[in-house]
Amino acid sequence: MTLSSPSLQGGNATLKCPNCNCEHHAKTDVFGNRKGSAYSDEGSDFGVLELFGATAECAICLEVCEDIIGLPCGHCLCKSDYKRMGGIVRAFNEDDHANRGESDDVIVTVKRAGKKEVNGTYKKDCNRYTRSARYNGKDVEYSIEKRVVNGKKMWVLCCRSEDGKEDPVDFYRAAVNETCEYPSSVKWVSSLIGMGPAPRSEVSYFGG
Repeated sequence: MTLSSPSLQGGNATLKCPNCNCEHHAKTDVFGNRKGSAYSDEGSDFGVLELFGATAECAICLEVCEDIIGLPCGHCLCKSDYKRMGGIVRAFNEDDHANRGESDDVIVTVKRAGKKEVNGTYKKDCNRYTRSARYNGKDVEYSIEKRVVNGKKMWVLCCRSEDGKEDPVDFYRAAVNETCEYPSSVKWVSSLIGMGPAPRSEVSYFGG
C-alpha cells in the first residue's frame, strides 16, 4: 500500500489498495481542506467504514483481525495498519448528524468489558441501543439506556429478560454528556462487583 503524505499533499493525498490498486482520495470540505482530525497532520479521511462484529485478514500484516476497516473499493485492512499509513477512521460528530438528518443508522459498539457478554454492536431502538444475546443460559436483551440515578442522568448498560418479567441486571454506568446524544467516549464504571475492567464504547454508522 502506498500513501502520499497528507501533511504535504493536502486534499490530494491518496491511498492505494494493496489488493486491487484502486486509489482512494482524501475527502475534502467545500473549501478544499482535508477532512480528518482537527489537526491536519494527524491523518486523512479516505471514506473508509469501520466494520463491527466481523473478522478479516488484513492485506498488509496478513493477520486475521477484529478491528478492521473497509476501503471504498471493498477490501479490508486492520485499523492499526490503516492508521500507520496516515489514515483515520471517520468519527461521529454533530455535523454528520445534521447533514444526514436521520440517526437511525447510528450504532454503538461496546468492547473490552470485563463482563464479556455485554461486548458487541448495539443498534438504535427508540431511545435505547439494544442487541439480543444470552445471559446465564437465557435469551435476553442487552440495552444501553438513559436513567436518572441518585438525581443524575446516567447511561446504563444492562440486560433484561425478553418476557420482561424479571428486573434488569445493571452492569455498567456512565454519566450522560448533555452535549452529545450518544454514549461515545464516556467513562463507564462497574455497577456490580467483579465486572471490571470497564468497557469502551464507540459510535459509528452502519449506513454509507
